[in-house]
Amino acid sequence: MKQHLLILAAPLLAVACGQNVTKADGEAMPAPTPINSADKDTKKADKAPEIQVTEVKGAWEKTDTPRGQQVAYLSEDGEVSLSITCQEPDAFAGEDGQNVLVLRRTFAGKDAPSQVGVFTSASNAAIVAQVDEESQEIVGMFDTRSTAANALANGDGDLRFVAGQSAYVMPTDPMVEELIETCRPPIESNLEGADTENEEEAEAPSDSGT
Repeated sequence: MKQHLLILAAPLLAVACGQNVTKADGEAMPAPTPINSADKDTKKADKAPEIQVTEVKGAWEKTDTPRGQQVAYLSEDGEVSLSITCQEPDAFAGEDGQNVLVLRRTFAGKDAPSQVGVFTSASNAAIVAQVDEESQEIVGMFDTRSTAANALANGDGDLRFVAGQSAYVMPTDPMVEELIETCRPPIESNLEGADTENEEEAEAPSDSGT
């Protein structure tokens, strides 16, 4: 009985030692290849890189530009890290042209991001954006009534702007809310438009069916 056990155990020992095992028909069976530690390291390297968070120290500043009012966050070195502009419609927009908000954030990454993530205590949003090669900034345009605008206007504490694998964190300021609120169309104009539509509907002849 012991001899039979030794005969059965022999192929298993040969596999464990990395040797080829011969099948009953004489064909050699390759021994299983052990997992290389380098393969494990490669899998770890494939994981997405972590977001690099930078707490930018500085202050907000309000300025006027040729396209409209702007608030910019200047770092302690005097460099503009981020700006939000209330861009007025150009001459080609017509009577229905409305203001839009334009966000610019410095960017020095390799891969050009397609959006800027906005995170505040009020809400989170994503702004479709593209990289301005000339200024090396990522630029995004968004509506004054959008979720991003509401998040910036109503957020307290810190604001976080994520582009690619980098995030800028800076404190909010009443100037941000003021810019967004003044950039929005007046409530009175919206109400006047609604009243005009109601008057036109009232004046329209009704279908008596005759």
